[in-house]
Amino acid sequence: MTEEILRRIESAGITGIKKADLKKALGKECDDMLETLQQKEKIFIEKKGVAYFVWTRDNYILHLTENDAKFKLMLNMVIGVSHSVARLKEHTQNLREDMERISLQESLPQNIDFENIFNKCIIEAGSTSIGWAPFSKVREKVCQTKNLSKEKFYSLASDLVERHRERYEVSSGGQEGIIIRGMVHGFVRNV
Repeated sequence: MTEEILRRIESAGITGIKKADLKKALGKECDDMLETLQQKEKIFIEKKGVAYFVWTRDNYILHLTENDAKFKLMLNMVIGVSHSVARLKEHTQNLREDMERISLQESLPQNIDFENIFNKCIIEAGSTSIGWAPFSKVREKVCQTKNLSKEKFYSLASDLVERHRERYEVSSGGQEGIIIRGMVHGFVRNV
């Protein structure tokens, strides 16, 4: 019966349907269902003149937009604000992307320079026959050459190894190194 009530209310469109007409067609037991639907905000009931009219949510908003100047004004203001917020979000996203692109362009020469020195220091510090170098020795040489802090070195090294997994292999262990999945990887080599 609820579906029948909703179907009749929907078919009435933005003019709404008289509550009395629903009672005549469906009986007094539709009162409880109308109350339940109203509590769930699926329908809206409003007194117009001496009669009560019933609308679905969408039809009620359209009814108010056409017949209530204050509601129409407020709705237009809200829509205007939401459009402004959407434009602001889009503008903010564009600015963020521009800043990231500029940052990448500015850091590219520095990253290439870091990568070259990093590779050279791996070769120089790689004391084993298979080329493993302790990160601590690589860090010391790179930090001396580039005048970097320990934190900056490991930030750049982590980024470099992550971006070029095909060129670098890391091994866990050691006292210091890059952190991968919560473990210190203190040895590195070129692959």
